[in-house]
Amino acid sequence: MPSAIQAGDAGEFATVMLSGGVPHPSGYPWMRALGLLARGLWALGLPPATAAALPPALCGVAGWLLIHRCCVLLGRPWVGAFAVSLAAASPLAVLHVNDSEVWGPHLMLAGAFLYVVIRTRSGPRPFLLGISLGLAVSHHLTAVLLVPLAIGAALPRERDLVGLLRNGALGLAGSLVGLLPFASLPLGGGGGWRWGQVQTFDGLLHHILRVDYGTLSLSLHEEEVAAADTVSRALASVAEVLSAGLLSSTGSSAGISAWIGAGALVLVLALAGLWVRDHRDELWSGVALGWALSVLASALAFPAAQNIDPTGPFGAWILERFDLLTILLLVVPLALALSWLGDRVAAVTDKPWLIRAGAGAIATVLILAQLGAVLERGRPAGERGVELAAIDVVASPDPAGPAIPSRGEIPVRAIVFGTEDHRSFPVLYVQEVLGAGSHTLYIDAQLLAHPWYRARLRARVPSLPDVDKPLKMMGMIWSDPELAAVPIYLANVFSRPAAELPRVPEGVLWRVPPPPEFPSYAAADWTFDKILERHLDACARMRVEAPDFAGLTHPRGHPWSADLWFAYVDKARQLAATLARAGRQDAIPAVGEALEQRTGAKL
Repeated sequence: MPSAIQAGDAGEFATVMLSGGVPHPSGYPWMRALGLLARGLWALGLPPATAAALPPALCGVAGWLLIHRCCVLLGRPWVGAFAVSLAAASPLAVLHVNDSEVWGPHLMLAGAFLYVVIRTRSGPRPFLLGISLGLAVSHHLTAVLLVPLAIGAALPRERDLVGLLRNGALGLAGSLVGLLPFASLPLGGGGGWRWGQVQTFDGLLHHILRVDYGTLSLSLHEEEVAAADTVSRALASVAEVLSAGLLSSTGSSAGISAWIGAGALVLVLALAGLWVRDHRDELWSGVALGWALSVLASALAFPAAQNIDPTGPFGAWILERFDLLTILLLVVPLALALSWLGDRVAAVTDKPWLIRAGAGAIATVLILAQLGAVLERGRPAGERGVELAAIDVVASPDPAGPAIPSRGEIPVRAIVFGTEDHRSFPVLYVQEVLGAGSHTLYIDAQLLAHPWYRARLRARVPSLPDVDKPLKMMGMIWSDPELAAVPIYLANVFSRPAAELPRVPEGVLWRVPPPPEFPSYAAADWTFDKILERHLDACARMRVEAPDFAGLTHPRGHPWSADLWFAYVDKARQLAATLARAGRQDAIPAVGEALEQRTGAKL
């Protein structure tokens, strides 16, 4: 379990769980509900990041147990235990489920739906199926990929138009009931973070349908992505899990892994279909067909629609989390496929005990290999760099600098513009939950496009310009006598116009000087000595150290950590290069010493 906040959306969800509010679309009401338990765990003394991660992780455990129960109901407990263990012990599951993220509850609610399907397989219960499907969708919209299975499970066993219409109406009614958790989003006020305006019906519908992103989009920014690349990545991920890490979904072998993953998918579904043919009294063929279609929708159709580039480490990390639903759906077919193979082998041998012993040995080796892959990939418990980097972003600006008019006990003394979830959400968490860097106003440059976000900023600094472009806001701040004295920073260079701004390193940030024509510009503040002094003072206020960056030893499991490490190194090296060009070699050792202390890197 993590003791510090992780990358991705974990910072946002932990903030909402521990301090209240509404997370990003579609709202994730179940995460808000789990916050009640998380706050209790925090009150009992657990670190806040652990308190927020434990309830979702336990939901993940419940999801795997529900899937195993499906295998038990089908009379395959032991092979089901192996299939569940292979999936649950994979790096994919360990890394993403044991965190303050949506994936554990996603597995639990999808697993509950699958359990209802198997439990009611002898006779359709469309209303109950609809409720369980709606509950799953109310947590994560990708649960709509289970609709083919819901239809197959709800079909009347006899061809009857009246029965078909009745079951369809009952299933739809149950689904609407299951979606009712969305109605809880307007409840409550305040909180550490509230995305959007869910108090009105239009605002609530806007939020549920993810209009801020685009309903079918996974990101605030669009990328041109080839469907073949996203599907190939998803299939390679399947191959990696089923092979216990012997195949890789990244690197030069990813293409081969994708073909093997496609073959494994077809083989598992085909052998499971043969098992269903031989055991029609245990599982109706309509259910089996619907299950297969949901697997294909999750493994092929949904990846084909994804709009995040899977070829880089960050995009691959984001996208692989969606593979958890595919893996969950494959557990029962895998158990049935292995059972069919076992039955065929047992039929042609007079030493079944030898077959069982061999199968047990292979299963043990695969599970141990899976656990070894977890150690190689990295675990949430080993990552502290994301949280500490967020603290450094907001705490390293001078806490005694000039203040601007603001609401709250602590005045604003610095403004930092940044983007990307592995910066913005951890910053949200360290400020709202840990109370770090309260003298810094952090502005997510992408979210400025939304009126609700600008209103949130102006609630803290009423005189802040109400504009949706970060560079335009900077110019208006420098033009305002009340705001001009506050230093402005960039956490990262987030756009081409931002890349053209003059900037100087200051700790882990870029400080942006006002243009010389503005009254707030003072040439004496931008000499080499002043820039060096501020940089070293900021480094002295930072907390991160080299062992905190898990991405240095586990770059695939923690790519964001490695990226944040580079942010420290890049600024120090650029400052050293500038000093060298200016003939100030005497100042370079101090920069190198501060860099090595924080990152372990040398200039």
